[in-house]
Amino acid sequence: MDRPVSRRLGITGKLLIWCLALVAIFYATTSVLFLRIQSLVEVSSAIVNINYDIDKSAQRMIQLLLSMEENRKRFEILQKDVYMESFLTDMQDFGKTLTSVLGRHPEYREPWKELTQEYTIVLSRSGNPETSALPDKTITRWLTILSETRQSNQEEMEARLNELAARSQAAERLGFIGLVASITIGVLGSVLIAYRLNLSLSEIRRGIRELGRGEPARPVHVTSKDELGDLAQAFNNMTGRLQEEERMRQDFIAMLSHEIRTPLTSIRESVDLVADGVFGEVNEKQRHFLDISRQEALRLTSLLERLMKVSSLESQRLRLVTAPLDASALARGAVDRLQSTALAKNIQLKTELPEQFVFVEADQEHVTQVLANLLGNAVKFSPPDSVVRLSVTPEPTGNSVIFCVVDEGPGIATEEQARIFLKYYREPSVRGSVAGLGLGLSIAKGIVEAHGGAMWLNSAPGCGSSFCFSLPKPQAMV
Repeated sequence: MDRPVSRRLGITGKLLIWCLALVAIFYATTSVLFLRIQSLVEVSSAIVNINYDIDKSAQRMIQLLLSMEENRKRFEILQKDVYMESFLTDMQDFGKTLTSVLGRHPEYREPWKELTQEYTIVLSRSGNPETSALPDKTITRWLTILSETRQSNQEEMEARLNELAARSQAAERLGFIGLVASITIGVLGSVLIAYRLNLSLSEIRRGIRELGRGEPARPVHVTSKDELGDLAQAFNNMTGRLQEEERMRQDFIAMLSHEIRTPLTSIRESVDLVADGVFGEVNEKQRHFLDISRQEALRLTSLLERLMKVSSLESQRLRLVTAPLDASALARGAVDRLQSTALAKNIQLKTELPEQFVFVEADQEHVTQVLANLLGNAVKFSPPDSVVRLSVTPEPTGNSVIFCVVDEGPGIATEEQARIFLKYYREPSVRGSVAGLGLGLSIAKGIVEAHGGAMWLNSAPGCGSSFCFSLPKPQAMV
C-alpha cells in the first residue's frame, strides 16, 4: 500500500509566494523612495512659494521705498508737483504690495507689524537744501526692516537648498541601494528555487535513466514536500515493487530450474538408454524420433542454464576463475565452435588477430560463452554468402584488449540500441522471424562487466553491426 505523502506547499504555491515577496520588496522600496521624493517636493515648494516670493516682494518694496525717498527729496528741493504725484503713486504701490504679501504669508504680520501701523512721512515746502537732504526716518526704518527680512529669508532659503541637496543625494543612494537589493534578492531567490527544483528533477531523472538502462533500481532522494516529492515517492514505491517482483522472479527461476533439471536429466538418460538399444532393437523411424527428443531435451537444458546464468549475474553470485589467457586462442576456439553453423548458411568466419601474443585476465569458459553468443548472433542475423569478422586489438596506451564481432546484417535502429542489452529484449523487426529469448546479449554484457570490462555497440540500419567488449590485461603484463 502506498504511503501518503504529507504535502505542505506545492510548486505553484512556492512560485506564487516568491512572486508576492518580490512585489512586496519592490513596493516597499518604491514607497520609501516616494516618501523621500515627496519630502523633496515639499522643500522645493517651500523655497518657491515662500522664500522666493518673500525675497521678490521685499526687493520690490525696497525699490518702492527708495523711489519714494528720491521723489520726496526732489519735491522738497524743486517744489514740483510731479514729484509729489510720483511719491504718492509709489506709496500706493507699496501699500498694495505689503497687503498682498501679508495675505499670502500671514506669518510675517508680527515681524512687519511696524510697517502696517500708521506712518508719517514728512513732506516740506521749505526749500531748505540742508533739511531736504536728510533721509526720512520712517522710510529709513522700513528699509532696515525689509533688508533684515530679506537677509534672513536668503539665509533660510540657502539652508533649505542645502537640505534639498542632501535629501536628493540620500534619495539617490536609497534608490540605487533599493534597486540593487531588489535585483540581488530576486536573482538569488530565483536561482535558489531553480537549483532546488533542478536538484529534485535531476535525482528523478537519474532514477528513470537507471531503470531504463536495466540497472538495479535505486530509490531517489527528494526531500521537498511538493509535487516533485510526490513523484519521487511514487517512483520509490514503484521501484520497491519492481525489486520485490524481481526477487520473486529470481526465486521462481531458481525453483523452476531445480525442479525441472532432475526430471529432465532422467528423460535425457532414458532416451539415451532406449536409443542405445538397452531395451531392444530400435528401428530407423524410432531412432529419428529419439534424436528429436534428445535435441529438445538438450535445448531445454541449455535454456535452463541460460536462466540460471541470468539469475547468478543479477544476484552477483557469478563465480569467475580467472587466469592469464591468450586472446588469439580464445578467438580461434570460439570461431571453431561456430564454424559448422556458419557453413550451414554459407557464411565465412574470419579472424583478425595480432601477430604477437596478447594475454587477458579472464575466465575461459565464460569468455568463450560471450564470444560464442556474439558470433552466434552475427551468423543468425547475417545474410547468406556474407562475412563475419572477429578481431582482437590490444589498446596501445591502455591496459585492455578489445574484441569486436562485425557482421553484414540488417543493422539496428538508433532508437533501439539503448535497449539491446536489456534482459528479454528483442528488436521488434526480428521478434516474429528469429527464435530466441533475448538473454544472450544480457548474459554476455554481465559476464564482461563481472571481469571489469565494458561492452558496446556500433550499428546503423542497412550497414551491419559491430559488437565490441574489453577485457583487462594481467596485472603482471601491464
